[in-house]
Amino acid sequence: MNKVCAFAPATIANLNVGFDVLGLALSSVGDRVEVSANGLKENRITEIISEIPLPTDPKKNSCTYVIEKMQASLGVDTYVDVRIKKGFASGSGLGSSSASSAAAAYAYNAFLGNPFQIEELLPFAAEGERIACGSAHLDNVSPALLGGIVLLHNRKPVRLPMPKELYAVSFFPKIEVKTSSSRSIVAQHASLDVVAKQVSAMGAFVVGLYSGDYQLMNSASVDYLVEPSRKILIPYFDEMRAVAMGAGGITFGISGSGPSVFALSPTLMIAEKIRNALEAIYEGSGIRTLSFVEDLKNGKGAKLCEY
Repeated sequence: MNKVCAFAPATIANLNVGFDVLGLALSSVGDRVEVSANGLKENRITEIISEIPLPTDPKKNSCTYVIEKMQASLGVDTYVDVRIKKGFASGSGLGSSSASSAAAAYAYNAFLGNPFQIEELLPFAAEGERIACGSAHLDNVSPALLGGIVLLHNRKPVRLPMPKELYAVSFFPKIEVKTSSSRSIVAQHASLDVVAKQVSAMGAFVVGLYSGDYQLMNSASVDYLVEPSRKILIPYFDEMRAVAMGAGGITFGISGSGPSVFALSPTLMIAEKIRNALEAIYEGSGIRTLSFVEDLKNGKGAKLCEY
């Protein structure tokens, strides 16, 4: 194939209870990455469509860095031109670098005739995370590539069941919170009591996914580890939680490292009610926002697409 384009979705990591080990894929919002043969001895970035400037140096951009790692692993010198179309802003807390990294890995793999199985692309996509934010974590790139809800165990993905009716509300106040900064304020040590409560909460949440028990998911969705320190970076966080849960949300919390927040909902009607309530809180604040509702059963992960 002379030219291939792939889409990978935005993601929500942590899901309150699973810091660095849980993530889910959205469906309609994401990034597109196109690769095409250039006949040269280097990879090039020929276009980036993005709200904010991104690195055009192939050594510093997530997409070309991922491709370079794949080339080194395979021992190939099939260099490409890369075009990147961002579907949402970097620093949003929705896995921006992960979406680009996953799309680049998927596109280049297809370009070469799929020498890797899709799960074998995860370490390469994680390298895109490393160049973007300093850590090759997998909680966003795993659902971006595989779709659905993913639990990481020993740095390998375990796919969890998706309840038949589950919607996500994503709400992005357009302020910048860098992943590196957000991680730096999280306490590096926690008491045994806090750890025990968080382990119990994540276990109950996963059971709720398997059983479709929204009440159990609701009672379990408490972030004891990172939310107490991170929520101070997000204006009106407590007010947003109150209206989201008051409108019937299953859970509410910080998406990844923020500033985006998310809510899970059992129906589309409740999801729209939550979105409207969150938007009303920011009305007149002077902070621009972006929000959308996603049907989670449509979150299929990376796929081929048109640029």
